[in-house]
Amino acid sequence: MEIFNLAHIDPSLMTGALSAAEYLERDMTGDRCIEITSKKSGSGLSVRLDGDRACITYSRTSEFFRGLGIIKEWITQNCQSAAKEEQAVFEHLTYMADCSRNAVCSPDFVRRLIIKLSLMGYDRLMLYTEDTYEVEGYPYFGHFRGRYSKQELQELDRFAAALGIEMVPCIQTLAHLNAIFRWPAFEPVHDTGDILFCGSEDTYSLIEAMVRTWSETFQSRTINIGMDEAEMIGRGAYLNRFGYEERIDIMERHLHRVLEICEKYGYTAMMWSDMFFKMISGGEYYGREFHITEDIKKKIPANVELLYWDYYSRDEETYDQMMKYHRELAGNVGFAGGAWKWNGYAPLISHSMQVSRLALRQCEKHGITNVLVTGWGDDGGEASQSAVLPVLSLFAEFNYTRAAGDRDLAPRLLACTGAVLEDFLKLDNPNLTPDNPMPGKMSAAPARYLLYQDVLMGIYDCHVDAQTYPEHYRRCAKELRAIAEKGGEYAPVFGTLALLSEVLARKVTLGLDAKAAYDAEDRAALLATAESCIKTAGLVEQFKHALKEQWFAENKCFGYEVLDIRLGGLMERLKSCAARMTDYAEGKIACLEELEETRLPVLTDKDGHPISPVCDNIWRQMVSASVV
Repeated sequence: MEIFNLAHIDPSLMTGALSAAEYLERDMTGDRCIEITSKKSGSGLSVRLDGDRACITYSRTSEFFRGLGIIKEWITQNCQSAAKEEQAVFEHLTYMADCSRNAVCSPDFVRRLIIKLSLMGYDRLMLYTEDTYEVEGYPYFGHFRGRYSKQELQELDRFAAALGIEMVPCIQTLAHLNAIFRWPAFEPVHDTGDILFCGSEDTYSLIEAMVRTWSETFQSRTINIGMDEAEMIGRGAYLNRFGYEERIDIMERHLHRVLEICEKYGYTAMMWSDMFFKMISGGEYYGREFHITEDIKKKIPANVELLYWDYYSRDEETYDQMMKYHRELAGNVGFAGGAWKWNGYAPLISHSMQVSRLALRQCEKHGITNVLVTGWGDDGGEASQSAVLPVLSLFAEFNYTRAAGDRDLAPRLLACTGAVLEDFLKLDNPNLTPDNPMPGKMSAAPARYLLYQDVLMGIYDCHVDAQTYPEHYRRCAKELRAIAEKGGEYAPVFGTLALLSEVLARKVTLGLDAKAAYDAEDRAALLATAESCIKTAGLVEQFKHALKEQWFAENKCFGYEVLDIRLGGLMERLKSCAARMTDYAEGKIACLEELEETRLPVLTDKDGHPISPVCDNIWRQMVSASVV
């Protein structure tokens, strides 16, 4: 049944409104039909409900769609009359979805995401694309990486525009381009590591082709040109050809060339700000004291916006000081916070929300008008793209209401996305071990290294509490499974992490058990541990099947092969460890050299005691001390 009667809205809104209404009505029941009218005004959002009639007065298209989300909330609560007026704090509110760390969002998923963002009130979306888009004349750019075609991007741009969302290109024009350098075709533009060869005309031809692609794809004439974390700029091929130069001078010239290209295609650019601060301070970004000289200021063009990114700081003083420094350094400043989904399969929602509340208050205080929330996917894009919806809701609610407590978020999140806040907060639990409760360590995500670490090597065994971890993961599995069994759009997300928790409940102490049995020369116990390894491999296979379903519901196929390799390798290694222990227990080999090694902590405090949990997030370092 039609619940939203849209016959009387502005015709220019109709295409997007039909998509939004279809999504909103998917889980609504009853015989109520609300006649919606729309009015364009000069300022802010006003939503009024009177019986079966509602009026949305808006100044920007994005506000109209937020109004639809508010009406959905009222209908769900069976309100007969209600009124609400809102004025946004920020001029632009953007979500940036990482589509470069293997998980490239499928167009269908992006469309669903656009609808949810529009109902929250976002007006921009960035797809972070290092090389995952087609560039004419460069067939190896994004080859086998799930790159978007021009047609896919053009269709997404039109779909988003109908819902009041501007699709803004978000690319890299200096560093973070490691994926292209696996192809010999890009040797002429390679400086070192993941960095482009500044000063080479081949490099600027490539960058112009990138920018031209987006000018032909998205309507927006704003572009994020990246340029972050390029510490080794000028230290490879550049050094060999041109000799040593100060990094800030190389970057200044490169930035001017890139901005010239952007201006040629009508773009206003923004870029991450960290490199300027690192060059000023000798490597630090979040330092408390920067000496900003007039010479430094002159190196930053007036026609670029600097984005201060901070996903970590847990005190308002840091945000306050850094925003002051940014204002001193440049006239045009934006802020990017983080929705932590980049530390493995489980997110860190609670941490994200804690630091975001601090940051957003300072953004308002300092008059920051361009605010982004980033959803990175470091080292494989393992987490669900949907896992951080509560964080996106928090940014939206602060923007429109200055209220960002859980009580404020829960009904809005449910109305706009169908996500239950209380349930989603439990997605953190695999990372919130008893020694890492919220607020816990800043970015510790032990679930990932506990999954991947080798049983016989035990790299992280000094950081495992054998008394509490198994029960913690059994409880996680039970709670997450119960949520998954309720069904709904997000059931696979909860089901996947329930299975991960089942794996960890059995695996987490296998290394400790093996070492203890070996040291005690208890061959029966070692055989029991070997059997447990085999059973754990079976649980990993179940987890892998669930993960596959989740991945293909959200992403293109490319990149999933990495998870097949990682989890398939884990399964085989568990079997191999079991075979090694069995051979020793049965007297076929004289010793287990892996278990002869003393277990050393990865990280210690000043007194030499293990610090738990550890903030490690690189798969190849988790699985082995050898070179992978």
